[in-house]
Amino acid sequence: MTNVALHTHDHQHGHEGDHVSELDRIGLEAFGVPLAISAPSAVLPRVETVLPPGWSRREPAEEDHEFSLRPRTGSTYAVVDEVGALSGSSDLEIALQILDSRLRACIALHAPDYIFVHAGAVAHGGRAIVIPGRSFGGKTTLVAELVRAGATYYSDEFAVLDGQGLVHPYPKRLSIRQYGQDYDVGALGGGAGDSPLRIGLIAAGLYVPGVRWEPRRLSGGEAVLEMLSNTVPAQERPEQALSAIRHAVEGAVVLKGERGEAAEVVDDLLQRAAPQPESLRD
Repeated sequence: MTNVALHTHDHQHGHEGDHVSELDRIGLEAFGVPLAISAPSAVLPRVETVLPPGWSRREPAEEDHEFSLRPRTGSTYAVVDEVGALSGSSDLEIALQILDSRLRACIALHAPDYIFVHAGAVAHGGRAIVIPGRSFGGKTTLVAELVRAGATYYSDEFAVLDGQGLVHPYPKRLSIRQYGQDYDVGALGGGAGDSPLRIGLIAAGLYVPGVRWEPRRLSGGEAVLEMLSNTVPAQERPEQALSAIRHAVEGAVVLKGERGEAAEVVDDLLQRAAPQPESLRD
């Protein structure tokens, strides 16, 4: 889609305590989801730094999912979506983090042609390695170690599946919580992928300090259930989600088990994901 810059002025009166102000409104689309964001013109450059991967500008329309960043007292802001307030008075940095998170969640739920699975994803040897799991399970740390070891970065938050089960890049900045900041993948000496790939390995492993990585291999049915349990629109679009996941796990090695430090399992994952010689395949 051609990127066309478009700003429209929108007088918004907000909630009690908000400043009455003129907000600029921009339209965009990401993964087929139409969005509109309103914010003071001086803040829009900062808003653009948290827009989702793959976004392009478009003309705002009635069907857009609406978000706004509204100035309140002092130098604080409220984040508001089409349902209501997502935050009270927050400084700009916190407000942008909330907006970033809610935009990603909106896209993950509503992308019409894709199924978003909570997972880290990298590429190695022409296939994707997918690490399903919710927040605080160690996905980002493991993804970062895989990238340092030579894998190509796809995402530390979502494995984005199309109808054929291929994984598409969602290369947001890595959110490494232990350092309290986000990192560009280049800081790890790696690069981001740009094409969809079939999955070679799925490794579901919750981080438990001191535990030895001794995973078991899941059956096809177990693999589907593991992925479904981490799928964002599983309840809203069950048939579409199930079809995409069945395609995704077909032919993939699927492992599950607790693991210790990320550095201790990286070599094993890369070795398991490596394409096997024809003579060794089932």
